[in-house]
Amino acid sequence: MWRSEARSASMRTFTQTLAACAMMLTGACSNADVQPIFSNGADVPAAGPRDSATVVSVFSDYRCGHCRAFHAVLEDFRRDNPDVRIVYRDWPVLGAQSEQAARWAIASAMQGRHAAFHDALMTTPTAMSANDMSQAAKRAGLDTDRLHRDLDTRRGAISATLRDTDALARSYGARRSTKQWL
Repeated sequence: MWRSEARSASMRTFTQTLAACAMMLTGACSNADVQPIFSNGADVPAAGPRDSATVVSVFSDYRCGHCRAFHAVLEDFRRDNPDVRIVYRDWPVLGAQSEQAARWAIASAMQGRHAAFHDALMTTPTAMSANDMSQAAKRAGLDTDRLHRDLDTRRGAISATLRDTDALARSYGARRSTKQWL
């Protein structure tokens, strides 16, 4: 009975958070040319079954305090709902460190370690120095030599993924902010 109650509380928290986001976006998206949120290229990291009937797409920045707070809720939801597919849309809006972290995260998916690296980055100091990201990569079990090779050889594909995510976010009416929410 306790697990069921905990799951209900987790689902309620997740639902409340999604509802708040939906309410904020409703006005912003009313005139937008909205595209399907689940249309993702091969380089967009995701977790969960490809054929899932439920797909949740999450736009986040590794330096964003709100994104970090939501990460714990999302992880609980993901653990309790293994049949749901989560699409991770790295949307670096808070500067150069955010973009570098997003690039590393997308490259981590090439080793099948995105979920572990995403979790490690969300618990790393928000400064996101190269050392912070290297430590996160080690905690996530990434081959850092391969990561750097992938960052170099797949630079164009990673840039395209970031551009596509930015365009998709903008199609929903989301805008980059000059305000730093750390």
